[in-house]
Amino acid sequence: MGNRKGTILIASLWILAILSILAAGIGFRVSLEARLAKYNMDGLRALYLARAGAAKAMYLLSKKPTAAYDSMYECGIAFTPEEKSDPGKFKAIFNNSLGEGSFDVGYKEGGVSYSGISDEERRININTADQKTLEWLLTGEGADAAIASCIVQWRSPGPGLDDGYYEALPAPYECKHQKFSTIEELMLVKGMDQKLFDKIKDSITVYGSTSKLNINTVSDRIMRACGLQEVTVELLINYRNGPDKIPGTKDDLPFQRVDDIENLFPILRDIAYANDLSIIKNSFMTKSSCFRIGSEGIIGKSKIAKKVIYVVARDAKDAAGPFKPVYYSEE
Repeated sequence: MGNRKGTILIASLWILAILSILAAGIGFRVSLEARLAKYNMDGLRALYLARAGAAKAMYLLSKKPTAAYDSMYECGIAFTPEEKSDPGKFKAIFNNSLGEGSFDVGYKEGGVSYSGISDEERRININTADQKTLEWLLTGEGADAAIASCIVQWRSPGPGLDDGYYEALPAPYECKHQKFSTIEELMLVKGMDQKLFDKIKDSITVYGSTSKLNINTVSDRIMRACGLQEVTVELLINYRNGPDKIPGTKDDLPFQRVDDIENLFPILRDIAYANDLSIIKNSFMTKSSCFRIGSEGIIGKSKIAKKVIYVVARDAKDAAGPFKPVYYSEE
C-alpha cells in the first residue's frame, strides 16, 4: 500500500513538472507574440506618423505663399520673417509630436541633415539632360564617357546602335527606346554597374519637365558636371551660402534671377568665362516645380521608426495647380 502511494506521488510530481514546463512555454510564446504584436503596431503607427509629416509638407507646398525663387533654406515654401530668423521655429514647421510619437520632415545631402523639402531640380534629369552633361557627370566619377551615349540611346526612339548588345545577352531584353521610368532602370543600360550607379544615384532624377537646374540648390559637384570652371563654381557657392558659408541657413543669399548673376560677378564677362556665362544662362533657373518629401515617423518609447518618400509635381500645363504625387516609397 505504501509503495502504491509513493508511486502515485512520484507520478503526480512528474505530471506537475510537465504541466509547469508547458505553462512556462505557453507563457513565453504568449509574451513573445504580445511583443511582436506591439512591435508591428508601433511600426504601423510610425508609418502613419511619417505619412502625416508628408501630408503636412504637401499642404504647406500648396497653401503657403511661395517666393519668386527656391533655395535650400526656402525650398517650395516661403516663410514668415519670424520663421526665417528663429531656427527653432523654422525646424518646428517640419517636426511635430503626436501622441507617443513624432514626425520629422527632412533629408540628407553630402552627409549633412537638413530640415524641410528638397527639389528635384537640384538633380540631373537623365531623361532630358544632353549627352555632354551626362558625360561630365560620369567622367567625374571615373567612368567611361561612352556610357552617356548608351543612356541617350536607351531613352531615344529606335533603332539604336546598341540594340544587338542587349539582344545577345545570356538573358536578353530589348532596348527600351523610351524615357526612363525610374533611375534604377539605368542598371539595364550597357556599361552601368551597381558601383557606378551608387555613386551617381543621389545626383540624378527622372522627374520634372525641364532639363534646367536650380542654381540655388544644385551642388558644386553638379555645377562641375554641367561644365562650369572651378573658379566659377566657387564664386557661385560662396555667394549663395551667405556670410556664414554654410548652406541651408537663414543668412543664405539665393539668386533671385539668373540674369542677375552677370551683374553680381563682372568677372564672368571676361572672354575666359564666356562659356561659363553661356552655361549659366542656358542651363540654370531659380524656381523649381518638382519636390521630394522625406518624412520619418518615430515612436518615442520603442524608438521604432519608418520613413516615406514622396515626389510631388505640378502639371506642366497648370503652374498654379495642386501638387500631385508621382512617386512613393517606404523605408
